[in-house]
Amino acid sequence: MFLPRCFARFLNCVRVKHILTVIVFLLLLNFFGVFTHLFEKDFYTDFHYPLEGDIPQFADQVRRGQKPGVAPITSYNYTFVHNPSHKCRDKDFHVSPRLVFLVKSAMRNFKRRNAIRATWGFERRFSDVTVRTVFLLGTSDDQETQKLIDIEATSYRDVLQADFLDTYFNNTIKTMIGFRWAVDFCPRSRYYMLVDDDFYVSTKNVLRFVRNPVHYPEYLEEADETIRQLARKLTLTAGNASGAVDKREVQEVLENHPVAHSVDSRKHLWQLRQHLLAPEGPAKTADFVSEKAAKAPERQLLEMDLPSDVRLFAGFVFTSAPHRHRTSKWYVDLEEYRWHMWPPYVSAGACILSREALFQLYFASMFTKHFRFDDIYLGIVAMKVNIEPLHSEEFYFQKLTYSGPHSYRYTIASHGYDDPDELAKVWAEVKAAGHA
Repeated sequence: MFLPRCFARFLNCVRVKHILTVIVFLLLLNFFGVFTHLFEKDFYTDFHYPLEGDIPQFADQVRRGQKPGVAPITSYNYTFVHNPSHKCRDKDFHVSPRLVFLVKSAMRNFKRRNAIRATWGFERRFSDVTVRTVFLLGTSDDQETQKLIDIEATSYRDVLQADFLDTYFNNTIKTMIGFRWAVDFCPRSRYYMLVDDDFYVSTKNVLRFVRNPVHYPEYLEEADETIRQLARKLTLTAGNASGAVDKREVQEVLENHPVAHSVDSRKHLWQLRQHLLAPEGPAKTADFVSEKAAKAPERQLLEMDLPSDVRLFAGFVFTSAPHRHRTSKWYVDLEEYRWHMWPPYVSAGACILSREALFQLYFASMFTKHFRFDDIYLGIVAMKVNIEPLHSEEFYFQKLTYSGPHSYRYTIASHGYDDPDELAKVWAEVKAAGHA
């Protein structure tokens, strides 16, 4: 009798341990979202996010001041605490900037905003290109910080603050407030760049990118190489009448490539222009490296440009799945989003939109249920109005290692510059090399 009882107790203990192990294992699976995946719906065959219907038509009706086919379900009509409504006006007339920076900033990031004002957000960076910079803020109960923001807004007149709580999960509100301001107060800008305040940005490369986004930066390399080869040919044939370069060839290159994209290319471009102006033969080789050539300003000529109605929505494009493990900062349950994939979306840390894209996204957002992640939300809205995000490797959602100005030659934006002093140092060096 003794042995069977001991054996029975042993078996009971083993069963309890096994049961506990299974329970713990199942709890872990649930915690990491394994079971959630079993109940997800297929994005590619069953995606339908409220509202359903002809969203492009509804959005266009609101844009034209007409009554839409269905009533809007989402509104971002928060009150402006500070509104730099003058930014895109000159007295009673609208200004048409080439580019407007909409910088998402936290209330206490005063030093970051000042660093941006002195670097890539400096509005007079180019004499022939109109650029505007606006900082997007929410509010809080911190009255001391608010007093400092009031002073900042009065001093710099570039703070757009609305009365929503300034928290991470309200970034969609902050983004859409920026869009609403752009539509109402700066509707004639050709391009808008939505960017966080911990980014390095090359304004010069942004302007280069929007001229030919599909082939950036390859088109710059091809243009520089064409200019370099012709300038070298001029140098080799200097004083040799039989091998002289035809001025028509030089004229064609200058017409096709009116802008140089590096210090060396500026010298080569000046060399070609001198050849056209010379009454007899090419300019002297010594003149090609003259001080005048070295200091010749690079004008941001716009001969090469996209159509005004282009729907450009560009940046680093992701195709990924929702985070279902509960430890994630970006955890999303099935009630909030039940499909197994996100729509293709652009990292909202830094993205560029044309005027038409921003307008369509803004008005379509009125018919799209709010979502707390702004990049996902814009991806959903873009899908509803059939705007395909354009991917570029020159937007870095993580920090790009800086190893000298040449390493940032084509970089448009890089995350990770939360130190204002580091931003100022890197930007100054890259600017001196002609890439910022």
